[in-house]
Amino acid sequence: MKVCNGKEMRQIDEAAIHKLGIPGIVLMENATLAVVHEIKKDLQNIRKPSVAIFCGQGNNGGDGLGVARHLYNCGMDVTVIFIGDPLLLKEDAKTNFNIVDTLQIPKIILNKDSIIDDNIVNLIKKSDLIVDAIFGTGLSKPISGIFNDLINLINLYGEYILSIDIPSGLDSETGAILGNAIKAHKTVTLALPKSGLYLYPGTEYVGELIIADIGIPKEIIDCAQLKMNILMDEEVGSFIPSRFPRSNKGTYGRVQVLAGSKGMTGAAALTCTGAFKIGAGLVSLGIPRSINDILQTKLTEVITIPIREKDGKLCRESFEDIKPYLEKATVIAVGPGIGQGPQIIEFMELLIKNIRIPLVVDADGINAIAKNIEMLRNLKVPVVLTPHPGEMGRLIHKSTEEVLANPIGIVREFCHKWNVILVLKDAKTIIGDPDGQIYINTTGNPGMATAGSGDVLTGIIAGLIGQGLNPYKAAVLGAFIHGKAGDLAASELGQHGMLAGDICNYVPKAMKLYYQSH
Repeated sequence: MKVCNGKEMRQIDEAAIHKLGIPGIVLMENATLAVVHEIKKDLQNIRKPSVAIFCGQGNNGGDGLGVARHLYNCGMDVTVIFIGDPLLLKEDAKTNFNIVDTLQIPKIILNKDSIIDDNIVNLIKKSDLIVDAIFGTGLSKPISGIFNDLINLINLYGEYILSIDIPSGLDSETGAILGNAIKAHKTVTLALPKSGLYLYPGTEYVGELIIADIGIPKEIIDCAQLKMNILMDEEVGSFIPSRFPRSNKGTYGRVQVLAGSKGMTGAAALTCTGAFKIGAGLVSLGIPRSINDILQTKLTEVITIPIREKDGKLCRESFEDIKPYLEKATVIAVGPGIGQGPQIIEFMELLIKNIRIPLVVDADGINAIAKNIEMLRNLKVPVVLTPHPGEMGRLIHKSTEEVLANPIGIVREFCHKWNVILVLKDAKTIIGDPDGQIYINTTGNPGMATAGSGDVLTGIIAGLIGQGLNPYKAAVLGAFIHGKAGDLAASELGQHGMLAGDICNYVPKAMKLYYQSH
């Protein structure tokens, strides 16, 4: 499903109004009805609900004024708190304000110099529902003054808060908190979800997210050429590679893993297991000779290839030993647990220079690239990098905090500059490609914050590429299934003490939820 920011949504609205001739008041009324539908569900068990609707002087406030009319007509006890100058209302919002005025729906008008008295505090306290229609997606400066005070009171005393389109105070693109923000129990976002609803810290203010159709035709959305997406449950099946009645292990790819070092055998094992659990036909593991016996014992189905090493790690000679095996592989996964040092950088340089098949790079493989990022110049094959924010920071010489402040922008810029696919792992993983496409992953939970979880993801993505999936689709689906497996594990085991191996074990169940025979 397409995702947009506030500016893009305004352009889509304008196109629907001016190119197709859909009156703005019709779109506003559709938005109003969608919000009213959710409110009626939420308040159905209350005989005569009390609702306070806080409206700003933009179109978001216009939606709130329309909601007030419908709830008043339903017999609810409605009060509108309008913040701003009614004379500055434009077109459709002004129409809805005038209707509220004509119907004599109770309202309180505040301006920037108004004092918030006990009447407003008591109104917030006694209301069964607070509707937040103060600011929409156009907010660009920090909240202050009376708006800040009202938001504090609503958050403190509001029993149940519903935000229209986006909680007031959130940046619609980045999810940043612009000084202060409504902490909603439910958000009804209009037409398309906004990226800021999914990104931290804003996503913690959204509550339950409802995506409401307001009647904007698909043709208008397609013409907007939006490049942000989320993978919806109903779309997942179309990403999953087929299984065929007449097939063998070679049909589903040969994944060559290069992972592990002394003391880091688990990373190699988890990567291989992730590839197998997602459906790869054959997995081989190139490892330093000194740990071959350990991994042969750990991994029953994996072919281990002991290769020359230096101090228990891969080195130049390792590449010479593994080179013949790379020619037989469909995809390579490299990096988990290989350690750091000059010999690892040299190994990665040789690998990237010589490969002719897709490559998935994680962990210490990324750290080696960060030491000499020029090795990414003139790539001849698709490369998928899977950094966490710290590793991403090392790649671009920025702090982790700078990465987290603008993850979509950083992913988009890096993918374009280096012609790679990037999987920026976080609570909301961002997946980007060189053409500027972005997916925001919506699966996963805090229980997955455990050692080895990223190694599993590396194996999953490589396993999907091995089965013939386009590398970008493999990265998007891999992140989704990895998170879904973690969610299934958490639902049965709980989040505390979940292990990376538990995530692996639930991967087939996650795939089974979505697989469609083609």
